[in-house]
Amino acid sequence: LTIPQHQHQSNNPKKYKMSFSKYIADWTVDNHEFLEGPYARAPKEIGCALTASMLVSPLVSIMDKCMVQEINGVSGFMSNIAKASGEMVTQPKEFFGGLSFRLTVIVYFGTYAVANLSELALDLYKVKNPETRKQLKVSAASVANIGLLAWRDSVFAREFSGTGQKKPASTPMRTIGLFAARDCATMIATFYLAPKGAKYLQREYGTNKEIAEISTAFVIPVIAQVLTAPLHIHAMDYYNRPVATFDERMKRIGDEFGKISFARGLRILPAFGIGSYSNNKFRELTIRQPDEELLLTRKITRLVQRATRRLAPTQASS
Repeated sequence: LTIPQHQHQSNNPKKYKMSFSKYIADWTVDNHEFLEGPYARAPKEIGCALTASMLVSPLVSIMDKCMVQEINGVSGFMSNIAKASGEMVTQPKEFFGGLSFRLTVIVYFGTYAVANLSELALDLYKVKNPETRKQLKVSAASVANIGLLAWRDSVFAREFSGTGQKKPASTPMRTIGLFAARDCATMIATFYLAPKGAKYLQREYGTNKEIAEISTAFVIPVIAQVLTAPLHIHAMDYYNRPVATFDERMKRIGDEFGKISFARGLRILPAFGIGSYSNNKFRELTIRQPDEELLLTRKITRLVQRATRRLAPTQASS
């Protein structure tokens, strides 16, 4: 079974051009022209998702764990960052086998796998309308990401909050709801507001399409992290101090807002930049498409051929 070729980018496969901006948070959502059938393609889609999640998870897991410890007064954010980074280098077995890294891999593996397999299903069922494809793929990936992050952060709140007041036996619905609201805002900013902002810059100011897309893909989600930082702080604080007063809650938000909003804004780069870029790049390198020069096997073949040609004159002269 072969999936039909879609012509979203160009009618001439030889002129199929890659744009960096498309990789940021799956910017254009569907711009691949994969030709492999589902049985050959599905394992590759899953493998690409796993590889990308392994790349993005070290930095994200460090930052997210350190934010929990900062909010709940276990230890300082920067000192925790330095300690965890050192552990990753000097004690890799403990770091990569640790709970924070493993749970973060699950979150991003699940998110990228759902996104990749959603596109596979859309190709299989020949859904060609770009807007329909966008809505279905983004919806599936968003549900996966929001649900997995809420679950993981609930575990983080329980495991990394340290000692203090008696904590609830299970994660309160308020905490889970705040996590979900936080991540819904991130998804809206990334997949709805950022594209709208890019189109506005192009229309009103004549900004270059590539520059407009890349800038809004980073800036708007970062702004969303600043706006949702109080939700994140309150969610963690409520879990750790369920009986704190309103004034105590507001003081904690005020004390931690600067560090947490900065850290959450910074983590957008690996989570929605490096992760999405590497996921799509791995797919481009491994799944057959019209421009086979992009495949990893073809690139390796060309490298071997060049090396052979360079060695040939040397061997002939000797």
